[in-house]
Amino acid sequence: MFVVTGPSGNVGAEVARLTAGRTDLPYRIAAHHPDGIRARLGPETRVVPFDYDDRATWPAVLDGVTTLFLLFPLPHPRTVGTRMKPFIDAAVAAGVGHIVYVSVPGADRQKVVPHHQVEAHIKASGVPYTILRCSFFMQNLCRRLSTHGVDVVERDELFIPAGRGRTTFIDARDVADVVLKIAADPAAYRNREYVLTGAERLDFFEVAEIFSAVMGRPIRYTKPSLPRFWWRLWRRGVAWDAVLFMTIVYTLTRTGKNEPMTDELAALLGRPPRTMREFVRDYLPRWEKRDWT
Repeated sequence: MFVVTGPSGNVGAEVARLTAGRTDLPYRIAAHHPDGIRARLGPETRVVPFDYDDRATWPAVLDGVTTLFLLFPLPHPRTVGTRMKPFIDAAVAAGVGHIVYVSVPGADRQKVVPHHQVEAHIKASGVPYTILRCSFFMQNLCRRLSTHGVDVVERDELFIPAGRGRTTFIDARDVADVVLKIAADPAAYRNREYVLTGAERLDFFEVAEIFSAVMGRPIRYTKPSLPRFWWRLWRRGVAWDAVLFMTIVYTLTRTGKNEPMTDELAALLGRPPRTMREFVRDYLPRWEKRDWT
């Protein structure tokens, strides 16, 4: 039984989409709002209620689990101990045979990153694992959580405090393809750790140029200060935890920490990763319909 958590996240949404309806891979999608997942993926989608903060939902999620796709929803040091570690322990007790965990670059070395403790706990559990440390997801540019898509639609701008820093953007669809390959043959990826990036190193001025070319209208990168960024998101009601997380990510970008690039994603896929231009072209309907996820 392949269990998918985080079906509303960047990678989780794509893993759920690829998994739903398959007959060759027994699966179960664990969702905070099951009806929303069925509305998106179809009424026959095998989905059960799941809430990290309601342990009564856990047994049905983990019943018969063999491979667990694990996401850390909005990473925070506090929830490492209240959510992630107990859930991993419950998965181990349920007999999970393999954990696929989406992490971030540097989590193996930087103890201040919440993912660090989760990675360590998975390794200490003794359960075989695959850790995918992913760079900045292109899908963040049209997520409800970030509200970046609102700026593109209403203001023709990318309002992101990343200075002139470059990022090795990655498409969540590519990572989902990797996850499905692992789910099909977990033993081939036993106790492996990968740093996954796209094949382009772009700053947000270059991203704005790509948006402009594909959308057919000028999109500007306005490079706001952190206080201006905080003020706009506060006025929109974005949760403070989300603002803090974005602040950390964009500060790392501004200081050049998100530039490193690897070829591990291409090797796992057996093809080149998707480009930013492909992403913007494929997701144009999201901006046109304001279909934020």
